[in-house]
Amino acid sequence: MLHTKTNTSVLAARTQVLCNPLKLQKLSFLRITVLLLIASITCFGFTTTITLDEINSNPPSREKNFLIWQFLNQEINASQASEAFYQIDMVNERFLHDYAKKTDEADIVYTSQCLQKPSEALMAIIPDDCLYLALSPSKALALHPFERKHIASRLEGKFGDVSWLNTMNQENHFTLYSDIASSLHLFTLTGSQYHQEHFNHTLDPETLMALAGSKNFGALAFLTITDPKMDKLQESLSLINGGTFDGQTHFYLGINALKYKQPQSALFHFKEASAKVYKPIDKDKVTFWLYQTTGEQTYLDDLSNSLDLNMYALWGKEKSGVVPQNYFTTLPMTQSGGFAGDNPFEWNALHKEIISSTKDNVVDLIERYSGENSLAVQAYIIERIYTPLIHNFTMPYDQYMTELSIDQKAMLYALMRQETRMIPGLISRSFALGSMQIMPFNVDTISKAHPLKITSYSDMFNPKFNIAYAISHMKHIDNTLYNPVLKAYAYNGGLGLTKRHILNNGQFLAGNYEPFMSMELVGNHENREYGKIVLANYVIYKKILGEEVSITSLFDSLTQPALSDCFRAKALMPLGVVSQSE
Repeated sequence: MLHTKTNTSVLAARTQVLCNPLKLQKLSFLRITVLLLIASITCFGFTTTITLDEINSNPPSREKNFLIWQFLNQEINASQASEAFYQIDMVNERFLHDYAKKTDEADIVYTSQCLQKPSEALMAIIPDDCLYLALSPSKALALHPFERKHIASRLEGKFGDVSWLNTMNQENHFTLYSDIASSLHLFTLTGSQYHQEHFNHTLDPETLMALAGSKNFGALAFLTITDPKMDKLQESLSLINGGTFDGQTHFYLGINALKYKQPQSALFHFKEASAKVYKPIDKDKVTFWLYQTTGEQTYLDDLSNSLDLNMYALWGKEKSGVVPQNYFTTLPMTQSGGFAGDNPFEWNALHKEIISSTKDNVVDLIERYSGENSLAVQAYIIERIYTPLIHNFTMPYDQYMTELSIDQKAMLYALMRQETRMIPGLISRSFALGSMQIMPFNVDTISKAHPLKITSYSDMFNPKFNIAYAISHMKHIDNTLYNPVLKAYAYNGGLGLTKRHILNNGQFLAGNYEPFMSMELVGNHENREYGKIVLANYVIYKKILGEEVSITSLFDSLTQPALSDCFRAKALMPLGVVSQSE
């Protein structure tokens, strides 16, 4: 989806305070239930006129939550806000703060205010429950050690675990003299900067063995291996040449072992991962790395014979001269009209029916939604039933892309396929809207300058508006990024995040196993996998549109700054790494 500023604070632990007897005096059972369902979301900006009747008439769903979010940002009274708020089926902190601005309920205002207390105010908070709500690892970092100790003493045994405050005061994490369990718990609560400052050191063999047997070792391995500044701890982890872990942990230990020139250890981990992963793309990913590690033809054959159309399989097919054919680009439409899937509530209802359908009744379902407007819906149903045997690469809404080049169209379809499979009525959990999943705050920004004006957010469920706004947004990305992988990262995570990643992490440059190693080491899981899938989509759509491209050449260009992005090209010019002629 288009970039969203996401609050990644872990709120679940803090909400345990609401179960405390002291707090129960202030909160009703209903309110406690609602407030415990905290997720993260931020979206601001354009508000349309939403009525209580519209909210009341729709079933609980994220679509209804979207209406309520808009309603809470309108000029409404406390009674209206309360009627809407208590219909939310999954409250998040943003909803809570929005509601607190409208309500006269003291307990809601109290909770909202406590959660928003800054780190410098923590020591002055008198009620213990408010202090617990306000507390977070990021805020605790700004405290002096004696302040953390004092707060830990105040809150110990009252609401939930605060032992990590005392652990934060220790300086000997992951050593023979440290409490491995408490240090590992602190590691999972804190961010990359804290990891780099307090955990990035070489481990002795005994500590390494104890750590590898700990409950949260998988999280530590992933967060360490995907952080380029955790080099010392990475090197220690490369010495783990055995063990029993989940498939992802084995995979990343294998990648790390290759990085530190431990091919036999890598081979062990990849073989273990192969037996423990199940999704087609994960199977092909491990097979790809087994081939990279061993060069054995059998692994390349497995890739070229894969029914999935992911980037690993496409690379294997290209290397073996196999042309992928198990996809469709259109469907026969014998009549006009049809169900377009552009009403979020109607699509939600149909989607539930699709999920419960089988191959036995899918024909009736497809025929029910026949018509020229139903291409995206029919294709979605067919692919869901028959995957991984056949894949949906249809191209609806072509009439809104007449000014695009073939390359731009291929990229847009590649993104749209990953975002929504071209379904126009989708709303994500973070309220990304329509076929291209544009966040409301991006809609606000684009609408200020775009000649195609919208009257409400609901216009984003019309492909005419949604695609036009996505095209406008892509212009900024196309001006600075030239490789589809990097464009996908930017569309999903933001141009700024992508720029920082390729400039600061020293990745996507020439070297062993590149650019594949760098693609596996993107720290954000969604961003990492998104880029891989969009790349494969792009290659297939380029072929369909008659401008075939080699996936190998796209991988090669990633390691050449002048061919992939302007940021690294400009940064490397003064060093003589990239010449002006390039």
